[in-house]
Amino acid sequence: MHTFLLHWSAVNIAGFSAETTPADQFFMLGTFGISNFLTGSIYLLVSKRAPQLSPYILGLIPSSYLLGLIGIWSNGIYGTLQYAGQYLMYVYFAICIATLAVFIVKEKWLPGKI
Repeated sequence: MHTFLLHWSAVNIAGFSAETTPADQFFMLGTFGISNFLTGSIYLLVSKRAPQLSPYILGLIPSSYLLGLIGIWSNGIYGTLQYAGQYLMYVYFAICIATLAVFIVKEKWLPGKI
């Protein structure tokens, strides 16, 4: 969405103003979409070649975002959280964390039955 529907998603999801937002911010949003293609491809590869790692990979997603946020905050940059896409990210993170939690619970109480 941030790559092929860049202007639409920037205005309607991220809340950018088409008139006042610098082109560099649109470009950065697009490059984030590119990294999602790469990451998604890696996750698909892991799920096919090493499915036992999939729950842990899902746990890496919110952990990596948190680490990245700490790095951003350590530079004195704090977002305003006004973009609508944040709610989709919260759902995404919740699904990742819930999947990992279910896996861990099943592994602990039902070893070998997953």
